[in-house]
Amino acid sequence: MIPSRFVRQLLVMLCLSLIASGVFAQVAISTEYQPEVGQQGKDVVWVPTCQALADKMLDMAKVTPQDYVIDLGSGDGRLVITAAKRGARALGIEYNPDMVELSKRNAAKEGVTDKAQFIHGDIFESDFSQATVITMFLLDTITSSFARRSSI
Repeated sequence: MIPSRFVRQLLVMLCLSLIASGVFAQVAISTEYQPEVGQQGKDVVWVPTCQALADKMLDMAKVTPQDYVIDLGSGDGRLVITAAKRGARALGIEYNPDMVELSKRNAAKEGVTDKAQFIHGDIFESDFSQATVITMFLLDTITSSFARRSSI
């Protein structure tokens, strides 16, 4: 009877260990940064660009694999990732470091880390002179401020 009791205790401990590891895994997953629509940024609030609009913007720019796309205020990385899926090299410049890390994870999930890069930076202090296509989906207050600061 002793071996049987020992085996039951071992099985109970094994089950409790599996349950505990599942709970800890859920906690680890839930602590991953999740942006909220309307969250405050440096100069604007964040609103995600829908995929159809990202596609339309890149279609209008006639993005090809020969392009180097830079997205100013890249948020969750959707435009950069979409450009990379089209074969273009693409860079996202984002002020929120949590969004930069989210974008990197999104690019990895989409398998485009070889073409898509993200950096934490201020669009008013960044050099994007090497870009063949510049995208930004920003509020009109920031775009007019950007035009004044960069002499576009």
